[in-house]
Amino acid sequence: MKIKLLIQTLILGFLFTACTKTIYTNNDNTLTSTTFTSNKFFVLGSVEYVNNIQYIAKTSGNRSALSVIMNAVNKNGSELDNNDPNNILRFHQLVSSLVYKIGSVDMQMNYFRNKLNRVPKSLKELMLLNKRLPVNKQWRLLSIGSSAYHIQGTDGEYNLKFLSCDGYFEAVYNKKGILLDENNDPINMGTFNYAAGIRSINAHWTFDVSPYLIWGNTSNSPQKGKVAINKGVDLALSNYTTNSAGVYLYRQNLFGMQQGRVP
Repeated sequence: MKIKLLIQTLILGFLFTACTKTIYTNNDNTLTSTTFTSNKFFVLGSVEYVNNIQYIAKTSGNRSALSVIMNAVNKNGSELDNNDPNNILRFHQLVSSLVYKIGSVDMQMNYFRNKLNRVPKSLKELMLLNKRLPVNKQWRLLSIGSSAYHIQGTDGEYNLKFLSCDGYFEAVYNKKGILLDENNDPINMGTFNYAAGIRSINAHWTFDVSPYLIWGNTSNSPQKGKVAINKGVDLALSNYTTNSAGVYLYRQNLFGMQQGRVP
């Protein structure tokens, strides 16, 4: 009887172990975002989801864990739009921590930032949003000097670059108040910042700027490579110098300031 009970226990143990080992793979052996103890789907950024990703990172590596996140966002990125703010914060911190542990950003990771960026759809929408937000939660208008990569092309010096209060999101609007994105302006568009969740000197340069200087903002961007990008920035700053008085008045008329919290 004892031997029979022992055999049953060993079989159950084997089945449970097999479940925890294979739950991360589907028919084509690609990682999935299900839990390691059941088939329940976890909301992006939830405590359970974070624990699941951390387990994958521990057992399969940080790059594999990030790949799981990429797949989840590619399939169901809308979860990042109307999610609990605590989930969103945990999600962004999780992504940043994995990127930091990986130590560098490749082309796929660089372009993935565009899947994560969440910004008001127009300048008008941003201004209305800021009026409802407490000062410490408002989007901040950046100076021309901090917007150099985003003011290129005709009338580019009038572009307005904003940064979210937590530093993760960038929004850039042209003179008509239109949001610039990968479809209408892949050169001047804003992107998600991995470095916002990384406490390290030069993190922004290492994980956000340097990869951009190699691959540009998008795969279809006409501007790639440090030489081409810096040439465009130099021309943009020259245009700004020529039209600085007009830009000054434009910003003054809109906000009564050159940078800072938009009232």
